[in-house]
Amino acid sequence: MDRKTIEEKVEELRNKKRPLAKISQENEHKLLINGHDYEIITNIDNCFDLELFKQQYNPIFSRYNYIVGDYGYGILRLKGFFNDESSVNPQFQFSSIEDYIYEYANIGAKYFVIHNLEAHNNFNNKGNRTSFRKRKNRRHGFEEKITKQKRPINKRKNMKITKSDGKGKRHFIIKEGN
Repeated sequence: MDRKTIEEKVEELRNKKRPLAKISQENEHKLLINGHDYEIITNIDNCFDLELFKQQYNPIFSRYNYIVGDYGYGILRLKGFFNDESSVNPQFQFSSIEDYIYEYANIGAKYFVIHNLEAHNNFNNKGNRTSFRKRKNRRHGFEEKITKQKRPINKRKNMKITKSDGKGKRHFIIKEGN
């Protein structure tokens, strides 16, 4: 296959792809995605294209406070970010969007930033998601040993005791109850 046929097949697949969300643009800076309000806060060189955004958008982005879209080689790439107040990894926070653009986007690439006005994420605490290893370590490496109760003394008297003759390395005693 040559490059031209590959590009034609990719274009054909893109045209067949249906949008996963209902997206409409209210005005130049307002979007409505699945009934939730979004605001375009940055739009470098007026690069936001509603049709391309509809094709690339996935409902998983609704959990993010900010969505960054950048163009590389004519393809729109989306990435989600959380508020700075959340306790997620700093590389996924709003303050690192600029770093993301400088490190991962092409130099001079056009990009836009969309703010989700209705994002509800509960990442201020780590939640109940603990790994098995962490739960295992909570036991502090020891467990309570449960032993059988000893027989009463009157029943212990009838025991037969056998000792080893001591010729081997280990000496032991065998106690058997009658």
